[in-house]
Amino acid sequence: MKNLEDLRKRKETLRKEIAELEDIAAFKNPKESLSAITHGFTDQFLVDKTDENGEHRLKLKPAEILSFATGGASENYIKTKINQYGEEKIGINTQNVVGSIAENAIKIGLAAVVTNFAKKSLYHSSWKKKIIGIALIYLAPFILKFLREKLEEYEEREVLKSLEEIL
Repeated sequence: MKNLEDLRKRKETLRKEIAELEDIAAFKNPKESLSAITHGFTDQFLVDKTDENGEHRLKLKPAEILSFATGGASENYIKTKINQYGEEKIGINTQNVVGSIAENAIKIGLAAVVTNFAKKSLYHSSWKKKIIGIALIYLAPFILKFLREKLEEYEEREVLKSLEEIL
């Protein structure tokens, strides 16, 4: 009799487990189903909302997705706001973006000018111009790095001077 009771308990637990697996496979709760399928990877990107009818609705967390996709680099440029309906909206932090765009545009422009000059010099008939082109290709990155460091040092000195004047 004891074995029969144990078998009935096992049968009942197996039925419960099968019902749970059927719920997951049928996506009755989509977040739990996706979590089970992806082993919890999607949990950070999804929010489960239940509407007034009791149905589960999935909402994406766009800020989390963007942060994951860019490796956290977007956190300086993206800001999140909650609107009047309680939904999370993504906005752009324009102060950081404008500074970054201008800085990148200057870098790209300078690289294009140096590259064009080096290319023209390499294809010139004079051997002196060819040497200048090769020197630009190999030495320009070091020269630009040196100039950037000197410019940063100069800016730091100017900032310190202005702070000393204020104090």
